[in-house]
Amino acid sequence: MRITKDPETRRQEIIDEARTLFESKGISKTSMAEIADKIGVAKGLVYYYFSSKEELVDEVVEQFIQGLDESLKDIVLQDDLDFYGKLTAILVLYFNAFQNDQDLMKFTPADPGVFNLIRERLSAIALFHVKALLQAGMSQNLIRIDYPEYVLKILITGLGDLYIEGIRDPKVHASLIEQMLGMQKGQLEFGLQSR
Repeated sequence: MRITKDPETRRQEIIDEARTLFESKGISKTSMAEIADKIGVAKGLVYYYFSSKEELVDEVVEQFIQGLDESLKDIVLQDDLDFYGKLTAILVLYFNAFQNDQDLMKFTPADPGVFNLIRERLSAIALFHVKALLQAGMSQNLIRIDYPEYVLKILITGLGDLYIEGIRDPKVHASLIEQMLGMQKGQLEFGLQSR
C-alpha cells in the first residue's frame, strides 16, 4: 500500500535523512538514491523536491543556520541578561552548535563550497544580531573599540579559523574576545567549560 504524506512533511523528512547521512558518511559519499532508500521512497520523489544534491545540501545548511539565527535573536532580546551575559550566551550558543553538530561541521572542510556557505551565513547572522549589542556596550562604556562592524568581522572569522584549526577551548575564545573588545579579563568566563 502506498503511503502519501503531506508535501511539507515529506520534504522535511528528506532534509532530515539527508543531514543524517551527510553527517555520518559525508556529502560526496551520499547519493540521492541512498537518501530515497533510507526513507523508503523512489529516487524520483527526492528529485521532485530537490532538483540536485547541491540544492538539498543548501537546504540542510540553511535549516542549520535558521536555527542559530532564531537562538541568537532570542539571546539578544533577553531582558534578564546584561551585556556580558548576552555575549557569554552567544559564545556558548556557538560552541554548543559546533559541538552538537560536529559531524555537520566535519563534512564542510572536505567541500569548500559548503564550508564557505556555512561560514558566510554564520558571519552574516552574527553581524546582524551582535552589531547592535556591541553598539550598546560601547554606549554604556562597557567595551572600548572603534569600528564595531570591522572588529566583529575579524572576531567572527578569526575565531572560526581557530576553531577549525583545533583551538576549541571556549576560555581561549572568551579571552580573545575580551581583549579585542577592550573588556576586563574574566567577564565572559562564567558558564564556559573546556571541551
